[in-house]
Amino acid sequence: MSHSENHWRMQLNNYLQGNGGTKMLSWEVYPSGPSHEVIWTATVFIRGAPYARCVSSRQNAAMEEAARQTLQTLRQLEVQAAASYTRAY
Repeated sequence: MSHSENHWRMQLNNYLQGNGGTKMLSWEVYPSGPSHEVIWTATVFIRGAPYARCVSSRQNAAMEEAARQTLQTLRQLEVQAAASYTRAY
């Protein structure tokens, strides 16, 4: 894995371990298209809800980008929840 991919799947797993566990995480990853031009689709689910779906010519790249987008969304939701809590008190 290249340094540019930043190990997003590992970061997502680490984030989830600190926030309720990785058992809530699931993936759907599948190829499509002709064998000489395979396109990979990776979808991340948290508690059964889809958080990110990415497509790439490389399976690893599709999964890394889906993990990155999911982690970004989870962090944004965490900030929004904290802001709402702060305003309520």
